[in-house]
Amino acid sequence: MKQVNRVLGALLSLGLLLGGLLVVVEVIAFRVSGTPAIVDWRAGYDWAGRHAWQDGTVRTSCALLILVGLLLLALELKPQRPSRLRVASDLTDAAYTRRGVAAFVRTAVGEVEGIERPQVKVRRRAVRVSARTSGLKIHPAEALRDQALQRAQSRLNELELTPAPDLEVRVKPGRG
Repeated sequence: MKQVNRVLGALLSLGLLLGGLLVVVEVIAFRVSGTPAIVDWRAGYDWAGRHAWQDGTVRTSCALLILVGLLLLALELKPQRPSRLRVASDLTDAAYTRRGVAAFVRTAVGEVEGIERPQVKVRRRAVRVSARTSGLKIHPAEALRDQALQRAQSRLNELELTPAPDLEVRVKPGRG
């Protein structure tokens, strides 16, 4: 949502800047020559003079603008997903990034002999690990799953996250 906010903010500020410059150019052009320079604003001014607030087109336009504004407001008021996971500590307000937690757990699971390239997804309340066996017959997926689960849980316990996320580990048989 941060990137969307930045893009919308940049577009809004650019639109306001261009609109302000257009007003300045039109005012100067009208004072100098008596005619519009870029936009024929007189037609819009005349149209607004002929239509009352109670007209259907004016009400529809206003209702549409209100709906767009309320939609943008609702999107902004929606709580953002936390980018950091808090540490259980009374002494300080510390947190780990999702990426850091994922790397920490990925390293622990990757140390299990027979597991290749584990993938870790960290959410607010859950950590999901998915991995494949190296394809050797001596490493059954279920036995490796238990080892990977134990290592990942031990690493998560070391981090002392609050609330402690649920851990889910899936190990599939390798392709080789």
